[in-house]
Amino acid sequence: MWDTATRIPFDPALLTERSDTAARVRLMALLVRQPGITMDELHGMHLPGLFADLRSFHRAGLIRTSTTPPRFFERDTRVFPVCDGTGDGSAPS
Repeated sequence: MWDTATRIPFDPALLTERSDTAARVRLMALLVRQPGITMDELHGMHLPGLFADLRSFHRAGLIRTSTTPPRFFERDTRVFPVCDGTGDGSAPS
């Protein structure tokens, strides 16, 4: 059973919808402006292709998450850009 208090309600479209280059650039800019944003906040923005874009960014080494491995469907998972200004890629204090 999917625990919706902890996890974002599963919808197959979340895995299959795609974004375009401009949407990916906007998403990365958002992650840089708001390091540590939660998946719940990101999901609430209804960004097309969010989950595919996050997986792609993670594979490319552009982002990291507060969970290992990344749990993009968990509400409390936080997403950080690798270039978050700390100099070492660690989460800001």
